Amino acid sequence: MFINSIQITFFSGTGGVKRIVTAFEQECFRRGIPFSHNDLDRSINNRRSGSPARALLPDDLVLLVFPLHAFDAPLPVYDWLKETNLEGHEVAVISVSGGGEAWPNTGCRYRLCREIEAKGGRVVYERMLVMPSNWMFTPNDHLAMHLLQAVPHKVNQVLAEVLAGWVRRSDEQLSRERAFLARLEKEHTFEFPRSITVNVNCTGCGICKNHCPVENIQIREHRPLFGENCIMCFRCIYICPFNAMKSNNLMVLKKGYNLNELEKRMQGVELLPVEKCASGWLWSALRDYLLDGE
Repeated sequence: MFINSIQITFFSGTGGVKRIVTAFEQECFRRGIPFSHNDLDRSINNRRSGSPARALLPDDLVLLVFPLHAFDAPLPVYDWLKETNLEGHEVAVISVSGGGEAWPNTGCRYRLCREIEAKGGRVVYERMLVMPSNWMFTPNDHLAMHLLQAVPHKVNQVLAEVLAGWVRRSDEQLSRERAFLARLEKEHTFEFPRSITVNVNCTGCGICKNHCPVENIQIREHRPLFGENCIMCFRCIYICPFNAMKSNNLMVLKKGYNLNELEKRMQGVELLPVEKCASGWLWSALRDYLLDGE
């Protein structure tokens, strides 16, 4: 496969994907591969700090990286796809989850890959990478650190395979049941803000507004006001420095989600072996992932 350069197109909700993208950029730099990045985050904060993405060049490989939302790609990825001409471009599709290639994540790229090919792109590679989960079930700190430390190795592996011309496609199609679950959840994500309560800690600082990736929050009378474009990424809740937002949705982690705090907490701590901190059926997919048994 001849690759003139790589465009890394990505969406990151609460930061896990952005760390993986940084690792891809570092690995491209180390290998001397020209690259650009296209951040699909529309937040005010991102517009202030980012630079406009360049148009795709004829020989670009598109490396598309995204977190699972409702066992599927998030809506900003599909919005990008509607506006992008992929005719003649090869695409590597990298999904990121907290559970790995386990049910119901299997088949999560099926619909997206079909739509990429309908736009003229050719999907040459699919892969699931794993980060500590930001919803419902969170791994213990030792397992979470193993996942963070595995990122450079996994990213190096992906690029090595892509550059060597490996064609890696999933044969798992999205079942009717999973398609129904994904559609049902996506149709109702706009309702998620109804589960949020804003307590007296709120200062009206606007951090949630400035960081909302789909510009769904306004500040009125020193309080956040939510629109109807929520994609349920949980960023507004987890990013608040005053812990002012709470949700009664069972998927939201009550203790929050902060990878920097995790690393501080575990600094200098000797990690338990993978087999010990990822024992049992619940963590079997992560155990296989870390031990390269995927």
